[in-house]
Order: sequence, then C-alpha cells, then structure tokens
Amino acid sequence: MFKKIQRFFPEEKLALGLILSGLFLFFLWILFRSEGFIGDADSVTHYRFSRYSWQFPSFLLDHWAKPVFTLLSSPFAQFGHSGVSVFNLLGGIASAWLAWLSAKKLGYSNRLLLPFFVFFTPIYTLLVISGQVEVLFGLFIIATVWLCLDKRYLWAAVVISFSHLVRTEGIIIIPTIGLYFLIKRQYHAIPLLLTGTLIYSIIGYFHFKDFFWLINQMPYGGKAEMYGTGSFWHFFQAWPKIFGKLNGWLMALGVLAIFYGLLRKKDSRHWGELILILMPFGLYFMAHVLMWYTGIGRSLGMYRYMISIVPLGALIALRGANVALNGLEGLFKTKLPSDLLALVMLVFFILTPFNEWRIPQKLEGMNKVMKEAADFVLENKINQDKIYYSDPALEMFLHLNPYDETTSRLRLPDSSKPHHEVIPGEIIIWEGHFMALEGVKLEDLKHSPYFEQLGLFEPEHPFTIFETDYKVAIFRRLDVDENFANDSFVPEKGED
Repeated sequence: MFKKIQRFFPEEKLALGLILSGLFLFFLWILFRSEGFIGDADSVTHYRFSRYSWQFPSFLLDHWAKPVFTLLSSPFAQFGHSGVSVFNLLGGIASAWLAWLSAKKLGYSNRLLLPFFVFFTPIYTLLVISGQVEVLFGLFIIATVWLCLDKRYLWAAVVISFSHLVRTEGIIIIPTIGLYFLIKRQYHAIPLLLTGTLIYSIIGYFHFKDFFWLINQMPYGGKAEMYGTGSFWHFFQAWPKIFGKLNGWLMALGVLAIFYGLLRKKDSRHWGELILILMPFGLYFMAHVLMWYTGIGRSLGMYRYMISIVPLGALIALRGANVALNGLEGLFKTKLPSDLLALVMLVFFILTPFNEWRIPQKLEGMNKVMKEAADFVLENKINQDKIYYSDPALEMFLHLNPYDETTSRLRLPDSSKPHHEVIPGEIIIWEGHFMALEGVKLEDLKHSPYFEQLGLFEPEHPFTIFETDYKVAIFRRLDVDENFANDSFVPEKGED
C-alpha cells in the first residue's frame, strides 16, 4: 500500500513531509480546541521555570525543572503555556522524522506508517502538546539512535550525554549507548558520554560553588512515603491506555523478529535493533515498573512517563507490522491482502487514542474544580486582593505571575500558622492536593477566627488525593486582633 503511495511522489521524503505537516496542523487544532491547558500541575511548573528563566537565570540550573529542557523551551514559553505545547509538538515531529531516518538505515519497508505509529500511540496523542519533558527526552533518544546507525558516533555520544538533563532516566540510557560503542569498537566516543555532565557541572560550580551539584542536588533520591507504591503489574495493565492493544501485538511480533534475526544472521543491523532500540525501551519500561513497585525514585506511576519511549516503540511495532504484511503477501502471492491489512492497521491506530482518552481535552478532575473556583474569584473580583495558593493550575486560570508578590504568592509564609503574615483582606485558596500536602487542613481554616469562608467547590464525583478528599475552598483573612482571637477561639473536641 505505502509503496503505491510513493509512486505519486518523486521521493518518499515528499510524502513524509506532507504527512508530518498534516499531523502538525491536526495537533494544533487539538491544542486550540482543548479546554484549559494540556498536562498536569508539573506541566505548569515546567512552563513556569521556562517562562521566567530569562528573568531569573538560576532557573536554567534547576535540577527538578531539567536544565536542558528549560533552556531549549524558554523562547517558546515567552508566548505562554501554549508556546511550550508547540515546542513539544515540534519535538514530536522531529522524533517521527528521525524514526523514519532510523528505519531507512535499518532497511525497514512501509516507513510511512511510522509518523502514525508515533503520534497515535494513545499517551502520545494525549500529551504531545503538554508542557512535560518526556517528548524532548524521547527526541534525544531517537536522535542518538539515528546518529549511531549513521555512524556519527561522536555526535551520538554528545547528544545522549545531555539526556539526563532532560529526564533523569538518561542515566539508564547512556550506558546502553556505551555498550553499543564497545561492540562497534568505537572506543574514542566513550569519553564523550560525559560531555553534558562535565559542561553543566562546570557551569553549576560558579553558581552553587559545588562541582558535584548534579549528584548532591538530585531531587529523586531515596523514597518519599507520600508518593506511595503500587502493583508490579500497574504499567502492564495500563498498556492499552498507554500504547494501545494493536501496538502491543505488533511490538511483541517485532521483538520476536529482532531476536530471530539476531540468532539467525547475527549481522550489525540486528545488533543495532537489539542494543539501540529494544534494550533502551525495555530498560526504561522496567525501571518505571520497579520504581512504582518499590517506591524508589519517587515515582507516581504516571502513564505519561512512557511518552519517552514511544518513538522506539514505533520502530519495534513497524518491525512487527512488516513481518505480518510481508508474510501475508508471500502467502497469497499478491499485494492486495497486505494492502488491506495495512489500511486496517492504520485506521485502528488512528482511532485507538480517541477511544481511550477524551481528545480534544475537556476539563475534569482537579482542574475542573479549580476552574470553577477561579471563575468565582473573577466574577466576584476577589482577584483584586492578594492571593495565596499552592496549585500551579490556578496560575493558568487566573493569569497570575507567581513572581509578582504584590498580587499573589505561591505557598503560605507559614503553613503551620496560615494567618501568619497574611494581611486582613487577603485571600487563601485551599485545595486538597498541594496545600493539603503542605500541612494546611481545611477544617483548621474553617474553624479559625482569622478567616471567613467565601466559597467551597467540590467535584461532581468525589475522589481523594493522598488520602485527602479533594475540594477547593476560598478564605478571606479577617481583621482580627491576634490576642482576641486566641482568647475567643475554643478548639473543637479532639483538637489541641
């Protein structure tokens, strides 16, 4: 089928360009039809670091925000959260293109399927236009794969050396590339795997006075009890919502084909498939399985983590698809059945994410409740007073500048004494996620003589976050003398 399509174009590259252009426009349409912003609170926080890194250069070295992501996305972030969404979309387009180039080096047929395999993997369709770092991390991995296959080993080493500054899991991927260099006897490329680490260690030294700041300030060391743990089978059970069922079957077939080819022929192509594609995919996937199961690495078991290996998964799926298509063509001695199968696979691939997720996005869960609270604030002009908050989503809905403390402040000055340093008339917006994790209890604010409740917003279908019933409540600081408040406040039974 795709060989026939190529007849209408002088070169396959032209068809690829048209497909990628169409995907870019389609996902732009999804972006502007979606409600709110794409992604979770981390998406907003990454955007915040990128947006204000030109004002506060130290943000370019924030370990949690990921320095390379912050640097590259910062020009786009000046146009708002949607600017970072476009940045990631361009990263997705580049990833699909590099996957096509890699498939060409590996001699795969039906390569025009690849852009669809990448963009219509369910979790990629949902979040390629978010402000998260996984898309860029996936781009670094697939770029390294192509550079290795193209025998540009020095550039491959340099590129992958910066990957852990996009997502920490780069420290898992870098050794696999080092193994490939060993097998290919490219020993001179191995020292360059330290390039990104050395450059940022030197830059960071002048700011932190610590050459080993990348180690000493690692934000994911050890366990964090509040993150919890989960079933070993969590990501396996979620496979249909992450990768899709058909994709799973094609990848399984692709894995078998890779091992069969390696055992039968043992040529360099199959070693490339094993070490550059299959091994990073498997190591990354299993690392998150184990982190969520054991609690190490502060994983929340989020599906979006798997976005990073979608381009690799697309190559594995294409390998499997070619086995099925070529086998069908050989069985019937005609291309018609394989063409029909290719068309069915393509349609199924495209429809799957829209069956698994609500796309374009509609507000739901925490963001829906927070949006209702934000609308209440705007309608009642409460935003004319200084607002204290903890959920980054509120910045999007109220267009707050988190670094202009004349209008708002991220986090209370003293979570153990919410009224402390809050001036009468100022507003606290409590929610059952971030502010609750900071130790501020809704009941304490309700019964405090320092505050009056202006509004309470609850989800249509109740849910909990870290064992706290999720709600959003708005309080105004009262003009109450602290001594009077202490005398008049009688704790409820059971309070200290």
